[in-house]
Amino acid sequence: MTDITPAALAPRVDLAVTATEGVREMYSARPVVARALEHVVDAEGSLAAVDDADGARSITVCIGVSTQDDTVAVASAVATAVRGTDETAVPARVRVRVARLVAPAS
Repeated sequence: MTDITPAALAPRVDLAVTATEGVREMYSARPVVARALEHVVDAEGSLAAVDDADGARSITVCIGVSTQDDTVAVASAVATAVRGTDETAVPARVRVRVARLVAPAS
């Protein structure tokens, strides 16, 4: 097992989330201040928020799900996919926020 920094893990998390069936959109779960700073320095950041504190890792993602999908099942699949991105032994708490239900085009 290798140590993966939060900055290196975040893009992996983004890919895992967007590859999960049922996820229609992914939104930033990171603080507004961090996103604003990246905008000022013209840097591209990840949408997932990955933080290490007190010997544990906290991963937060924010998704949009179709109104036709089972929101709980999609969120559970996202959490499972996110846990699979971290190969370290650091305990992780994964939080999946369903920010929006996306209505299909009629």
